[in-house]
Amino acid sequence: MAPVKLHYFAGRGRSQQSRWMLAASSIVFTNVCLTTREEFVALCESGKLTYQQLPMLEDGERCISQSMAIVRHAARAGALYGTTDEEAARVDEVLDGISDARGPIVSYPFMDAAEACGRLQQSIERFFPCFERVIERNGAPPFAVGASLTAADVLLAELVDSTIEALSATFGPPAVDAALNPYPRLRALHSHVLGLPQIQAFQASTNWMPFPEGQVGRDYVMNVRTVLSRV
Repeated sequence: MAPVKLHYFAGRGRSQQSRWMLAASSIVFTNVCLTTREEFVALCESGKLTYQQLPMLEDGERCISQSMAIVRHAARAGALYGTTDEEAARVDEVLDGISDARGPIVSYPFMDAAEACGRLQQSIERFFPCFERVIERNGAPPFAVGASLTAADVLLAELVDSTIEALSATFGPPAVDAALNPYPRLRALHSHVLGLPQIQAFQASTNWMPFPEGQVGRDYVMNVRTVLSRV
């Protein structure tokens, strides 16, 4: 069987959710981090990039572009899409809400850190109460949909995890408690997902990318600009 490859830049960005979902679904994969413009051009010319953009998941002869398409593919493969059509629809609703909430996380290394976290705080205030109510209404703690793990839980945990990293890196740990203490159900879900063996193995593996703060963030921005020739 050909190895599963996730093609992206040398950092988190829009591929981080895909990594979490592949790991949660116990899909063994390898990061393929582009470093030059020539590598990107060759990938475009290969016909593997539907929209000439990254990330792209290569699974044998199947190539899947778009980060959320990769997430949903991995969720289906790992049976993490709910047990009924109604649950699948609720999972999709949560995933799309996360996409709206996650913009400041993706933008963090490309902006002033304090400004990015200001936008993140606005996102927390706008969306985290909604996610908290979703978990409450589901009535099967800690899960957001149904009575077992789904893609909604995995990506909510990733959102909380990245939010903790951003706030802690910029303002220190007290800012984390101030922002997240109003959302105990989200924090419980985050703790549950981080305790999963497959997620723990992912965090200990070479597939885990550090949060893009400081020099790590500057290196990531330079990598993106080099590959896209936007230096």
